[in-house]
Amino acid sequence: MLRNDHDALWHNSLTPQIVRDGGFDAGAIVHGKGCRVQDATGTWYLDARAAMWNTTLGYSCERIVDAVTEQLRRLPVAQIIRYEEPSEVSLHYARRLVAELPDPLNHVRFGSTGSQMTSAAVLMSRFVRKVRGETQRLKVLAFTNGYHGTGGLAGALTGERQMHALQAPLTPEVHHVRPWDLDALERAVQRRGPENITAVIVEPIMGTDVVPAPEGALAAIRELCDRHGIHLIADEVTTGFGRTGAMSVMASQGVLPDMLVLGKGITSGYFPLAALVCSDAVFDEAVSRPEYVFPHGCTADGHPAAMAAGLAVLDELADGTLLERVRTTGAEIRRRVRAAAEEIPLIHDVRGEGLMIGVELRRESGRLGESEMAQVRNACKAAGLLLTSTNNTLVLMPPLVLGDEEADELVERLTAALRTVVGHGS
Repeated sequence: MLRNDHDALWHNSLTPQIVRDGGFDAGAIVHGKGCRVQDATGTWYLDARAAMWNTTLGYSCERIVDAVTEQLRRLPVAQIIRYEEPSEVSLHYARRLVAELPDPLNHVRFGSTGSQMTSAAVLMSRFVRKVRGETQRLKVLAFTNGYHGTGGLAGALTGERQMHALQAPLTPEVHHVRPWDLDALERAVQRRGPENITAVIVEPIMGTDVVPAPEGALAAIRELCDRHGIHLIADEVTTGFGRTGAMSVMASQGVLPDMLVLGKGITSGYFPLAALVCSDAVFDEAVSRPEYVFPHGCTADGHPAAMAAGLAVLDELADGTLLERVRTTGAEIRRRVRAAAEEIPLIHDVRGEGLMIGVELRRESGRLGESEMAQVRNACKAAGLLLTSTNNTLVLMPPLVLGDEEADELVERLTAALRTVVGHGS
């Protein structure tokens, strides 16, 4: 008998209600295939959340499974944070990855999670300032409701007030401004003093509520940073590796950051991996004084199996066919959900890019409450569709390998669930 009748697994969905209702055993995921997962009752679901937005190539990518298996047999463990003998596969993958990105993004450090590497980006920015003797440059600007991870510095970079309240006291010197309000960003730079600011961090499409940068905003932020000597950090943990139909949103728009953070789809979730890609200028300054060594890294960083999985993902994306399908399939899903809004007034807005889609819900009386959003999620699950919700927005992030019939099914199950919620029948 477990103490307090709670399960041994403690994770964020654990509530007294779930425990009273019998726990998680029936809903535990036991199998995955293609774009679908099966729970312990035998029920199959279309997974429009791709695990945690990261299973970009679905649950049946044999190329990744074979690559990881072969690497585990060849060299199952290695490390890259000390000594002078990195694994050969880490050298191959680093060179292959930066070859997929535009100059001057030519140097990469590997980690295990996006949170770890957004923190690393800010720490790298501050480290370069120390090397240059600009020790007063500590402040970082980020957006309210932006998401850059949890815990420590990453939790402070994330602009969610509830998280701040629960994790306080936070790492200091991080300041937030309204999303995509360029005037507010300029005022924040002047108020904090440009000579005191080391970096601005942005998601080109904010994962929380799926809010894309307005046209020209990324270029304007790049110009602001250039004008004041501030590093621009792009957090593309979610948007990278094909999620929007491009390897990088920033690169596709020709707006290059000083540092680029990648994760999630980097291995399609088959093995933990994240990356921090730095420009030539950042790299050159970081290694310009041998007595200064950037003190960051963990034992599992650059794990050989993760490197092999990363190479396999690049092979899957290499010919551009899948990226093109992501663009066309995502556009069609957004078109069909917008059309459904004519008969389902709960649908207030549909936005996003590629297969990163936000469906904002509202009633005439205003925003939906937390219990109503839970009702929507439950209705979708009952219809055989798993998805994420943030605030008043349903977030659709299916695997990029979603086929035409599955895209039709996604729209049909979503709209059927929403009709049920608004009382229009199923």
